[in-house]
Amino acid sequence: MKNSSREQDEKFLSSRQENIRLAIALERFFELCPEDGLLYERYREYLKKRFRPAMEKLMKARETEKVKVFFGLDTVTPVQMDELLALAQKYGSTESVLWLLSKKEEQFGFGGKDMEL
Repeated sequence: MKNSSREQDEKFLSSRQENIRLAIALERFFELCPEDGLLYERYREYLKKRFRPAMEKLMKARETEKVKVFFGLDTVTPVQMDELLALAQKYGSTESVLWLLSKKEEQFGFGGKDMEL
């Protein structure tokens, strides 16, 4: 493990500022792999608890591939899905919007009103 990575891990553990912890957790989560064991699991569990802020940060940075990976960590309710879509729209992340819409259709469907005359 690089010395700078070790410093980041220590800063994550000691920091009381959630924005710093979130930034470090996101960076380290995507650097590590599941084989890294306890360290990977620590970041994964933290990020699952901070799912919405983490997704917002990724969408703001237009990191669609990371959004896709991170989305798979937890189950999302229809309300949460709508919130995520609104965030993606807010930050102009068109690719994330399109991907989330496909996931919404896959998981919940769109079941609109019957428009028959």
